[in-house]
Amino acid sequence: QNIRISTSSNYLNLRFSLIRGFTRKMEKTIQSGIPIKFNYYITLAQQRSWKNDKVLAQITISKTLKYDNLKNEYLIFSNKNNGENHILKATLPTLSEAKKILSEVEILSIYPLWQLERNRTYYFSIKADACGEKPPPYIRYLLFFVNEKYFESNEKIEKFRY
Repeated sequence: QNIRISTSSNYLNLRFSLIRGFTRKMEKTIQSGIPIKFNYYITLAQQRSWKNDKVLAQITISKTLKYDNLKNEYLIFSNKNNGENHILKATLPTLSEAKKILSEVEILSIYPLWQLERNRTYYFSIKADACGEKPPPYIRYLLFFVNEKYFESNEKIEKFRY
């Protein structure tokens, strides 16, 4: 929701926010110390009428929210395209502040403007999901009935003409 597409001097930029992405069950899970991971799947494509649409870029952004019971603070880790490096994005005192940062995504420099064709229709496809931390394999075997996924959003498509 709230999708904003903009351009900088040389690149296409995207900003959006997830609305109503938290449930009470998720809040209780976080406050019990179990991390929750939000995944955002973004695709930029060129719409074509006579062929399949041409995919120009695919980005996956993961944000993990963790509650530190000892320090009474919320930690948000973020990475892009399933990278191994988790970057500490923020340390926050309240859950409401953490939820706001977790729900907002800003991506700068998604795609070079010079590679876009003028007077063509393009679109961003955005989808999100949230899941809990996976338990170790020996416990997962015993807890096979536990559903780790909290929600999966519908795909949101935002078209634009360049």
